[in-house]
Parts: sequence; structure tokens; C-alpha cells
Amino acid sequence: MNIWALSGHEEVTEFLKRPGVQSGARASALRHENWAEHASLRLYLNSMVALNQPDHGRVRVLASRVFTPSKIKKMQPAVERLTRGLVDDLIERSSGGEPVDLVEVLATPFPVAVICDMLGIPFADGERLWELADDWSRVFPGAFSDEDLARADDAAEQLGGYFAEAIKDRRAQLREDLLTSLVQEASGGHLDDDELVALVLFLFTAGFSATTNLIAAGTAALIEHPDELNRWREDKSITQSAVDELLRHSAHNTASSRVTVKPVTVGDAEIPEGELVVCLLAAANRDPRRFPEPHRLKLTRDDGPHLSFSAGSHYCFGGTLARMEGAELFTTLIDTFPKIELASEPERRGVMGLTSYATLPLTLGR
Repeated sequence: MNIWALSGHEEVTEFLKRPGVQSGARASALRHENWAEHASLRLYLNSMVALNQPDHGRVRVLASRVFTPSKIKKMQPAVERLTRGLVDDLIERSSGGEPVDLVEVLATPFPVAVICDMLGIPFADGERLWELADDWSRVFPGAFSDEDLARADDAAEQLGGYFAEAIKDRRAQLREDLLTSLVQEASGGHLDDDELVALVLFLFTAGFSATTNLIAAGTAALIEHPDELNRWREDKSITQSAVDELLRHSAHNTASSRVTVKPVTVGDAEIPEGELVVCLLAAANRDPRRFPEPHRLKLTRDDGPHLSFSAGSHYCFGGTLARMEGAELFTTLIDTFPKIELASEPERRGVMGLTSYATLPLTLGR
């Protein structure tokens, strides 16, 4: 198997929408010997990101019936309430002029609280579930150490047990939450128990990871571009385009892979059957043919869709939630703190295909 790389916006978009490709994530996981003996890989292979047709379509259709734009819109009051509470806490923590780590106090707990609220999971469990999901996600790139695999297996066992129990609870007593809706949709044999647990866990993990990076990386980008930050403060009408520009400029999901199941032509290249193709999403988001001055943050940019949520059948339908969260949090943050500055050098973290901030120390002033 050869490895191909696509970096142009047009080429990546076209390729991801092709019917003759399958999940590269699945192929990577299946390369590991004795994968069936590892809880983390079994769980991963049942999640949407690693499914191929027709299973992917079956699971996605079910999830889409529950994770609808209208239901996400109903979360607006909860998003506003959670934003205000965490920003008030940020005011208190920063009142003495001491640096605060935005990743720790806002970028992580905010989206975790939102997805917990949606699923009907106790907030008290959110932090521990986030830590376990973070350990489980170590196997996502397909390249990991034995230590990472062991931690991921332990996390998968605990996560699987937790959500299996939550699903059992909803079957016994229905509630007004997203988890109950998923259980109801899955009834009648549409999903088996392993698939349902994997779907719920995938929604939980996807529900916070992209937004956590958007908040941290977006804030760092705004600090680096103070003129754009001030423009947003003065004109909230640009909020929608501003959030999308931050998503483009500071993509969390930097690459996505596929395997060709038949020969595919992309541009002038003929890619044979059975090849691994890595789509460089972050590079496509900086393609000067699509985005003039691609490295510049321009909050009023209107150059068409970015690829931070991928494209095609694996397009992330959590994008609507991430945009809503980003709009509410950023407008509240920049209105509350006229002074937002780096206190010290932030720490970055990354694995193959994903990048984020481990810390973002800030000095905030009112």
C-alpha cells in the first residue's frame, strides 16, 4: 500500500465526497495484531469515524434524527447559562491579576458541561469522563505506543461500562435528554448494544474536543491579531463569519485518511485501488487558491467553506453545536475582558491528525 497526500482545497473536497473511498481510520486500526483483544480498538472500530458503508450510513441516519439543528438550537439558553457561570468564575479567578490557564478553567469545562447537559449526564461525572475520553482518544490516529494502548484500553473499559449503565437506566426510565432519544431510536434492532455505546461515547467525545480547541486556539489567534479582536468587539454582526474564520485558521482536525476501493482520479493524479490517501485538512484551509492571504486571520472573510469539519459522508454534524458555543463564548469573553494577553508561552499538544493547546496562560483585565 502506498500513501498519497492531498493538500489543495478543491482536491481534498472532491476526494472526500467520492463514493469509492473508505475510512482510513478503520484500516489503520485493523492493521494492529490482536486488535480484537483491545477494548479501545473494539470501541473505536464501532464508532462512526471508523465505519464504512452501509454501517456508517445506518448509524449516521439514526444519530442525525436525534442530533438535529432544531434540538441544538433549543440548547441556546443552556449554553448562555453555562457560559455566564464559567465566565463569572473566570472573573473571580483573574481578579487579583494572577494568570489563569484558559484551557483548564474555560476551554475544557465549557463544552464538557454543554454535552453533559444535552446527554443528561451529571456534571459531577463530566471531568472524569473527559479524562477517560482523552485517554481513549490516544488510539484514534492509528499510531501509538504500548503505554498509550494500555491507558486507552483501561479508559475504554470504564467508559463502556459507564455508558452501558446509563443506557440501561434510560431503558428502565425515560428522561427528557438526548441519551433517551438515542436509546429510543436504536430500539427495534437498528443498533446493537455495542454500536449504541460506541455512538454515545463518540458523540460525547466529539461534542467537546472540537470546541475545546476552537476556544483555546481561537483566543490565541485573536491575541496575535489585536486589530481583528477589536473589530469584533466593536461589531458583533460579524460573529458568524468570525467563528468560521477561527475554525479555518486554527483547525483541530488537521488530517483525515481514506482508502481507495477502486481507482480514483484527482487532478492529474491516478490513484490505484487499495491506496491510503491522507487529506491534509489544515493545509487545504490555507490554500491560497481558495483563501487569499491564507495565513492572515480575517474575521470578515467570505471565501467559501473551510474543511475543519471535513466533507462528504464523514462531515461532522456537530459543527452546528460548535459554532453556537463559539459564538456565545467568544462574544461574552471579549465583552467581559478588555484586556486579554498571554501571560507566558502556551504549551501545545498533538497526535497524528489532531492538534490542540495543553495550556494557554492568560492575563485578563476588566
